[in-house]
Amino acid sequence: MTRSTILLLFALLPAVSWGAEPQAPSKTQGAADPVQQAEAETETDATTMSVWMEKKLKHSQAILRGLAMGDFEDVKYNAGRLKLLNRVEGFVRRRHPSYRVHVNTFSRVSSEIERQAEKKNIEGATLAFNQLTVSCVECHKSLRNDEAADAESPGLDQLGAEDEQ
Repeated sequence: MTRSTILLLFALLPAVSWGAEPQAPSKTQGAADPVQQAEAETETDATTMSVWMEKKLKHSQAILRGLAMGDFEDVKYNAGRLKLLNRVEGFVRRRHPSYRVHVNTFSRVSSEIERQAEKKNIEGATLAFNQLTVSCVECHKSLRNDEAADAESPGLDQLGAEDEQ
């Protein structure tokens, strides 16, 4: 992911009033070694993802609180915020092929929570929230599997070394 994409995403955070804490300066600035620069960019990607996950977690907890309290406005508001976060994060994670399916499911279920909250249907909103939880677990499982597969596959430098032996 390029540094400009990350900067663009962080510029969008205050614009939609999520209240994200300021990010520490990138470790890639001034790094002369390409290996160090790549490692720093990977750390920045992980930090970016943890910011998204923290925001999603807070909004999903607020939905659960709203369901428990019967506060449909709070449920609807937080479902809308989840949809917005999902759209922006979908752009960030577009390099993961299986992620698109999860993005679409998450968006559809977030919309359903909003719709059920609008109708003040506690059972429908609760069922949709349960589906949202399942979609989160499935997505994270898929991402972990993708990362494990990437870690197990040999790199180009290893393939060349095997051919020489």
